Amino acid sequence: MPGQFLMLTKPDGLLDPFLPRPISVFDWQDGVLSLLIRVVGRGTRLLSGLRSGEKVRVVGYLGNSFPDSTGKMLFIGGGIGVAPLFYAAKVASTKDKSFILGFKNRGSVLMAERFAELGSLTVTTDDGSFGLHTFPHLVLKERIESGDIPDVVCTCGPKIMMNCVADVVKSCPGIELYQSYESRMACGIGACLGCRVETPGGSYLVCKEGPVFKV
Repeated sequence: MPGQFLMLTKPDGLLDPFLPRPISVFDWQDGVLSLLIRVVGRGTRLLSGLRSGEKVRVVGYLGNSFPDSTGKMLFIGGGIGVAPLFYAAKVASTKDKSFILGFKNRGSVLMAERFAELGSLTVTTDDGSFGLHTFPHLVLKERIESGDIPDVVCTCGPKIMMNCVADVVKSCPGIELYQSYESRMACGIGACLGCRVETPGGSYLVCKEGPVFKV
């Protein structure tokens, strides 16, 4: 389901890395699963170094999913947080879908051409080296002020970005907002209690009660 994730690790019997890594489903097509992984540490570096034919231990699919809708859907992502939004948009029933994707700079832009195949795409960068020199929530604010109001907003990315998006959405009652939280995890099934986060609605485990939360 769109928004779900997997726990991945190398199955070679070594505790390196000690914990598996949570990776979002990027795409699912004709029995082929696609994952979008950004190398940020030893765990993701080892996973990215796997060669064709090597095995990987997979636990999943885990977590809940983004909603479906026939209304106007807007997907807002930041950095590697764009990963779960592709499949969510791909399988959505609506024909009116668009994206606002934010990145640090041109070199960090991910899969822009793939997203553009699904709907209208706006890319922002912090330094203006690609797309618009602004931030995703400001693009959303301009759209709402111009009367281009989505029915559903799905977002994933840095917490500060999602908080800013939530602040903008609050100014326009009637928009449904769903946030996909990112968190460090150890088990992915709610046993270790390590991925607890505080949300406006209370304290939740990202892996078991999320990662998607309605705000």
